[in-house]
Amino acid sequence: MKKYPNIKIEPEYGAQDGYNEKKTTEFSTKTAPDIFQIETGSGPEYCRMGVLYNLSTLKNISFDKFDPNFIKENGQFGTGSQYAIPTGVAGSALIVNKTLADKIGIDLTQQYDWEQLIEWGKKVQAYNPEYYLLSVNTFNGVSFFVRTYARQLTGRAIIDDATKTVTLTEEQFTEIFDLIDRLYKSKTCAPAAYKAPYNPNKDQEDPKWINGEYVASVGYTSNALVLSEANPNVEYIAGCLPLLPNRKSDGWVNNCPQFMGIYAETKHPEEAALFLDFFFNSEEAAALLGTVRSVPPTAFAQKIVTENGSLDKLTAEAVERSLTYSGFDDGGLTTSAESEKILEEAYEAVAYGVMTPAEAAKDVIQKLNDFLARQ
Repeated sequence: MKKYPNIKIEPEYGAQDGYNEKKTTEFSTKTAPDIFQIETGSGPEYCRMGVLYNLSTLKNISFDKFDPNFIKENGQFGTGSQYAIPTGVAGSALIVNKTLADKIGIDLTQQYDWEQLIEWGKKVQAYNPEYYLLSVNTFNGVSFFVRTYARQLTGRAIIDDATKTVTLTEEQFTEIFDLIDRLYKSKTCAPAAYKAPYNPNKDQEDPKWINGEYVASVGYTSNALVLSEANPNVEYIAGCLPLLPNRKSDGWVNNCPQFMGIYAETKHPEEAALFLDFFFNSEEAAALLGTVRSVPPTAFAQKIVTENGSLDKLTAEAVERSLTYSGFDDGGLTTSAESEKILEEAYEAVAYGVMTPAEAAKDVIQKLNDFLARQ
């Protein structure tokens, strides 16, 4: 606003809980703000809905500071034009309480498979029945245990966007939900009912995390700093991520924690573009933002946060660890709001013991097919 006195910025807080539902309402009533943040999985859906402005048509914003391949894969959604801008470089992460892991004799710095998680879970329970190997909520559990396992199992996203078909068989879904069932029954994961108040991405508020009673938190690289700050009395590291021995893909993907975009119905596209250009391309903004949205998406901003000390060691380590895996992004119909809801409900049904893995698999197949029939 100092640089452009003719532009007035009115910020608006947006809680993550119910964020997509709120945005859907705003789109239907044409009341969405000029600029808004976009959850990664919702980007392709918003683009299909036509609610994102084509940023490539605006002269007031430059993408020259971004790596061409990174920005092509994050924000173009297969269109060849930029519809959203990635706010950082991020990926899935296992943030490990090394102090506790060492006491129990668990080494998450060496590669392991999914079954090893359950063996370690039993070891933690033997050490202390009040402790758990994994702190995980539904939101992250679907991404970590369902979608990633599916990518490793088949080498494809759960839904094929081109054919609008489900790529997994009922038997393969049963395999995934069987793993989830065993993770909770073995108490490898903290009880789903206990974790419910900390969904999504609120592990740092969980007293058990604060007291050092988990070996690791399932989440994203962008959560690393806030998790470590919740209990500064222990040492944290970024652990390896589980792999299927006969995987078709590593599954684990590096994309971005969220996007920023401009509303397609905005009356001020050029002014909005000036703000985003300042937000992403100015040294002043890079220094102010630091790593609040994980590692910055441009090399010049990464240099700034490294030199000024705002890029903490754990976040950098988590991103570096994530980059060792060569998965792919399943953003699209798989991560649409309705698909995510279907997968989350099935995950919770298994985690709570309401459905068997086979029942959940059958239910998911039916509901996803019903959803696709409406597309």
